[in-house]
Amino acid sequence: MPTPGFDEFELDLELAFKRDLPPFIESVQAAPLSHVNLATIPAKKNGVYLLIQDDRIMYVGKTDSRAGFQSRLSRHATHIQHRKGLDPLSISFKAIAIPVFKNADLEGMLIQNYGAPWNYSGFGGNDPGRQRDTQEPARFDVQYPIDIDIPLKFVPIGTYSCGELLRILSANLPYTFRFEKRVYQEELAATVNVLVENMTVRDLLALVLENLPEGEWQATVLLGRVILYREQRSYPYYQQIIHS
Repeated sequence: MPTPGFDEFELDLELAFKRDLPPFIESVQAAPLSHVNLATIPAKKNGVYLLIQDDRIMYVGKTDSRAGFQSRLSRHATHIQHRKGLDPLSISFKAIAIPVFKNADLEGMLIQNYGAPWNYSGFGGNDPGRQRDTQEPARFDVQYPIDIDIPLKFVPIGTYSCGELLRILSANLPYTFRFEKRVYQEELAATVNVLVENMTVRDLLALVLENLPEGEWQATVLLGRVILYREQRSYPYYQQIIHS
């Protein structure tokens, strides 16, 4: 029985978000997914963000105040580089700061609302590790495999050891480049000469492998990453295998 002069109001946050958030998102102007634009986003904001390709919402994500929008979106801006069939300039973003939403599954609600195809496709995933190199690749990598024929601006003309050049690739490529680091240091100490600028990953792999023991090393271009090990083996899902 109601208490005279008293009642309790409970706000249905989920209903309010479902009603009000999509129209608000539509009102926000999208911006190209570039590091320049991302640098202007205020730090330590939490909320949801969307990646958009040609007016279609492709991915919905969320972030907390610790990670912030800049960190997550910068990672995505890198991940879409050097992909066949994917023009980075076609991708834009919207970031919506929402101070209180911990009790509402906004990410799931928006994914359902927009049918974002890159969610649950392996987009933006971490390196799955050596044990996953033979397993079926992520759907995103199948649709947009990496392109090793893009000219690189971060390898200047000069003399390097094989190991040094491989470390530069691993640190700067927009996809995973994993190679044997812990052993065979003597072999990786062999020197290579980069004689021209803007060489591709394919060019640099060939240059390194020419200076490693013949028939011992192998670079495998998978759909989402490149690996280089002292091995001779087959992989069920790959684009190309380059031998020393």
